[in-house]
Amino acid sequence: MEVKLRSLLELERLETAELERECRRLRVRFKPVEELTFADDFLFGALMYRREVCKGVIERLLGIRAGKITYPELQKVISPFYDSKGIRLDVLARDGKTLYNIEMQTVAHASLPLRMRYYQGLLDMDLLMKGQDYGDLCQGYVIFICRADPFDRRLPAYTFESVCLEDATLKLGDKSQKIFYNVSAWESDSDGERRSLLRYIDSGNATSAFTRRLEELSKEVKGSNKFRRQYMMQNIYINDAIYHGREMGRAEGIATGMEQATRRNILGAYEKNIPVGVIASFVGKTEAEVQEIIRQGQAEASSR
Repeated sequence: MEVKLRSLLELERLETAELERECRRLRVRFKPVEELTFADDFLFGALMYRREVCKGVIERLLGIRAGKITYPELQKVISPFYDSKGIRLDVLARDGKTLYNIEMQTVAHASLPLRMRYYQGLLDMDLLMKGQDYGDLCQGYVIFICRADPFDRRLPAYTFESVCLEDATLKLGDKSQKIFYNVSAWESDSDGERRSLLRYIDSGNATSAFTRRLEELSKEVKGSNKFRRQYMMQNIYINDAIYHGREMGRAEGIATGMEQATRRNILGAYEKNIPVGVIASFVGKTEAEVQEIIRQGQAEASSR
């Protein structure tokens, strides 16, 4: 699919029904809106933008009473220096005294702990760059909601904070916790509300008042013309970017080898948070093959 800038602008002016027909004509590949679940980034972000949802998710995951969510920031980009590796956050929420970064992780890979470390560092740097002193750093949670078990221990939650190796009763007190939730292990969670939320993320089965409310809101959002248009346009831009990347890779492959060019395009697309399924469909590989290339690339990068 080749869509030039002028065509993209024209597409944005179409009515929703016309836009859907044009997407089919252009063979834009994306998951149908009706099939989106809370675990899909786009719907996850749209729902978490609602304060009641964001607050409810935080309270059920952490088992706390959150304060008033002043403003959940979605897809916030932090890139403190021109040549540094930036990040794009799914959800960044504050309740006045605590900072919550919540990420939906649909692909399991070995570098998740290192990614979480980097996220925490940039979040702290972002705060300090706004003129705050070290003592002003607030309590912070970096939360990764994982579709697959990140540590293969079959636990529904893995909570990490800094402790002294010589005396485990001594905590560093740096006001930070890093938590991985493994939705595939929801059955073993002893906390009823959290178990119901993890189950809903894993399977879509709503078994509590809160998850039933999430299901109602999901249907409401997916039926919105604004949401459907935004979702389709996002996928048009992604498809267009991958198409041109693939074409550049083909040209480069003539001289350097198609596989090497394809590998670079996969890693580049993944760094831009393009879904693995979309990447796979455009490079002609299975999702498992794409995930393996990503895993190898991350392993090579961390060993440098």
